[in-house]
Amino acid sequence: MEIRKIRSGETSSIWRLFHDTVHCINQADYSERALAVLAPDQYDEPRWVSRFIRTQPLVAMDDNVLLGFAELGEDGRVDMFYVHHRHQGEGIGRALMQRLKAEAASRGLSRLYCEASITAQPFFEKMGFISLGQRELARHGQTWTVILMELKI
Repeated sequence: MEIRKIRSGETSSIWRLFHDTVHCINQADYSERALAVLAPDQYDEPRWVSRFIRTQPLVAMDDNVLLGFAELGEDGRVDMFYVHHRHQGEGIGRALMQRLKAEAASRGLSRLYCEASITAQPFFEKMGFISLGQRELARHGQTWTVILMELKI
């Protein structure tokens, strides 16, 4: 497995992984209507390309197959951390997190933080994050709970 920065032309594959994983994995914790807001069925290419130009996510690849991806903000915010729904539990998330930690350390950051889904909370806890509480997010008439989490590095 190779972990590297996104390359041109990979945006639609990353969006598809995000969309499918949200709808397959998060359905136990969030309503279908909330999932439709979180991960709409329509691919908005300009929006995603613009986002990924700005965030430069890391991707986990195996023989040109996308297995997962994650974003690390300048201030240590972990966002869009997803492993393909068919490859969870294979160490891909752990490898991505180790790479994020190394990147954060090289930037001189002292912590990572995120707003984890209820579904992802156990993974982040296994990676050493602690829960700081929760909050409700609202968008397009839907609300859902996220867990505020932090990891000192």
